[in-house]
Amino acid sequence: MFAHVSLGVSNIKRSLAFYDPVMATLGYDRLFGAEEEEFMAYGPEDSFFIINRPLEEERGEPQATNGTHICLKAPSKEAVDEFHKSALEQGGTSNGEPGIRPQYNATYYAAFILDPDGHKIEALFHLES
Repeated sequence: MFAHVSLGVSNIKRSLAFYDPVMATLGYDRLFGAEEEEFMAYGPEDSFFIINRPLEEERGEPQATNGTHICLKAPSKEAVDEFHKSALEQGGTSNGEPGIRPQYNATYYAAFILDPDGHKIEALFHLES
C-alpha cells in the first residue's frame, strides 16, 4: 500500500543525528540525503521513510498539514489519473497534476492532492522502463 511516508521536521541536522542511529537499530540505512539537503530517506529500496523540510515554506513550521506526506501505490497509470480526478470531485485540491516526475526518475508517474484538511496525499505508479 505505501510507497513512502514523509514527516516534516524543523531541523534537518538535529533529525539526522536522531534518525540515523534510531533507524539503524531496525536495520534501515540512510538511502539518500545529506544534512545540506531538504530531505533524507531510510529503508529498503521500495518503501521509504522520509524526513524533510516542508516544501511549502510559506505555510510555516512543520505540522501535520504541511510536513506530512503519504504516498499510496497505485496499480496503474490510469488509477493515478482517476485518483486525482476523484479527489478533486470530492472537494480536494490539486497539489500536482498526474504526470511523470523526472526529478525522481523516468518511470515515476504520480499525482498529488490536498485533502479537505490540507493533508498531502500522493498516488504513485512506476511505468515500465
